[in-house]
Amino acid sequence: MSRTGRSMIHSVLTAKDLDSFIDTYKIPRRISPTLPSPDDSAECTPDRIVLYTLVFSTCGVRYPLSPFKVALLRHFGVHFSQLHSLGFMRVVHFELSCAAVSGEPSVPLFCMFYKLISGGDWFTFAKQQNSVSKPCYTFMPTSTYTKEWKSRFIFVSTAMIPKSPPLRDVEATIEDIVPTLSANETVHWKRMYKNPMRAFTFSEGILAKGWGGGG
Repeated sequence: MSRTGRSMIHSVLTAKDLDSFIDTYKIPRRISPTLPSPDDSAECTPDRIVLYTLVFSTCGVRYPLSPFKVALLRHFGVHFSQLHSLGFMRVVHFELSCAAVSGEPSVPLFCMFYKLISGGDWFTFAKQQNSVSKPCYTFMPTSTYTKEWKSRFIFVSTAMIPKSPPLRDVEATIEDIVPTLSANETVHWKRMYKNPMRAFTFSEGILAKGWGGGG
């Protein structure tokens, strides 16, 4: 991951880009989607969240966030704005993989496949070692399709994610605890690694089937 700090990054989006994003992904005005000024950097404040538009267009994130995504951010204590776009792609792929085996996504099940890692000002998820679990994918991108994704952002209010975790300290130690699965989670875990799926930009139809139309 790039080591360029968020304080050095400025948005390249235009007012037209903002309007198109709001219309395409049905972003409600009540969360105050706002175009950053030329002087604004990609830094969060107590009253705003940095939203990178690529996580919607390429990674399959939708609003409102699924309960699982919110639970995952809270579990790892990572702010929405700190998660790398590839991290979001892994999360969405995991949710759809769960749906494919008729299972519910859960934090313990996710932790069988992934662990949190940091790089610069962002965090992402890396696959667990084979001694823990085989991966649930046959292919996963290792770089973003749009290299300048970090400069394609807008601001939204903290109402987007009530009780969002604060910004995580990138220097803090990350504990990787192998979870204990329930009987149902164990069944789904085995099905997922025995039937891995390729990760790509999923269509709206697949996303809708994955979580009933909610993001």
